[in-house]
Parts: sequence; C-alpha cells; structure tokens
Amino acid sequence: MKRFILLSIALVMSLSATAQSYDDSRSLKLGRKGYEHYDHEIRLTVGYMPISDHDLFSGYYWDDVFGPEKSYNVLYPSSQYYRGKYKISGGYSLSYMYSPRKWFSFGLYVGYGCDWFTTNLNLTEEVVKTHYEHHIMFVPTVRFSYLNRRIVRLYSSLGIGYGICAERTKEPDGKVLERNNEAFCPVQFTPIGISVGRRLYGFAECTVGSLACFSAGIGYKF
Repeated sequence: MKRFILLSIALVMSLSATAQSYDDSRSLKLGRKGYEHYDHEIRLTVGYMPISDHDLFSGYYWDDVFGPEKSYNVLYPSSQYYRGKYKISGGYSLSYMYSPRKWFSFGLYVGYGCDWFTTNLNLTEEVVKTHYEHHIMFVPTVRFSYLNRRIVRLYSSLGIGYGICAERTKEPDGKVLERNNEAFCPVQFTPIGISVGRRLYGFAECTVGSLACFSAGIGYKF
C-alpha cells in the first residue's frame, strides 16, 4: 500500500510537471528583441477620482468635487440646510486580460467606487443625514500595444460595460432613510499607458472614465 501511494504521488507530480511545461511552452513566446509574450494577465488597479456618477453631466459634478465646503443649490433653496463637501473614495478594480497577439488583448475589468456627501444644519453644522452612492462596474475592455520591449510597453485601451449604482441615504445612527438602485453604462478610455517589468510588473495610465482618472497598479503575466 505504501509503495502504491508513493508511486501515485510520483505519477501525479510527474504529470503536473509535464502539464506545466506544456503550458509554459504555449504561453511563453519569444519575439524579436527578446520580447516575452504571455497569453494571460491579471491586474490590480487603484485610480484617482473615478467619474462613475451616473448623473455626471447634470452640471453639478465638477463644482461638487472642486467647489466650496458648503453648497447651497437647488437641493436646499432655504438657508436652513447646506450640503457638505462631495467626497470620492477612489476607484479600485481587478481585471483579467487574454492576449492572442502581442499587440492585442481583451478581457474584463470589475471595478468599485463610492462617493458621498452630508446634509447639515446651517446654524450648528450638525449632520442630519449622509447620502452614499456605491458603484459596481463590469467593463469588457480591449487593449492595443504599440510598443513592446523586453521590459517596457506602451498601450491604449477602451472599455464599455454595465454598472449598478446603489444609492443609500442614512441618518447619523445608521438608519436608512432612502434606498435606490439604478443601472448605468460605465466607459473607460486610456489614450496612453505604460507598464514596466516582465512577468511581475507595475504600470501607470493617463486615463479617464468610470473606473478612474489617472491610475496605477501591479500586474502579473502567466
């Protein structure tokens, strides 16, 4: 029985090593100038100021983000209340990309972002309620690489997908006053991105859209 178990373990290990060697031979392709091409890739991305608000073009967004701490607008026509500073969590995403060619990749980004603001009493500045918007996005993406070197790569990408905005308005004690879920169409465009490294690499992107405006992160190819 011991011999049978040992032989079984040895056989499994041998088959695993053979399969790994076969996968490596399929996944790794050496191009000109020593460029290493791997078929699969995963990324973890952190971005600044995602524009995932589904009412982005309502006219309030940029004033809310870069405007004053107190905002008296159409939501509060009287002076009894004011809206606090509009805040954004940042954008976070996990992605998988498949590269059938060294210059072309496609895959899926799963992203999350949150923004919120408070409603305050004008006289005491006491918080009356807080409004949250949680954005969950699924963004199919295509990427085109126009410079591929052994360590450095330059690329552009475009993604359009489906998102859900979960709105919640809460009192300071956590009681939910209002809740609403709406669908929206997230879009992400990256005119230029750069990645540095081989299998494990870092990257930065000049990008704009629902996932982030300017982003960076780490990735792994296999």
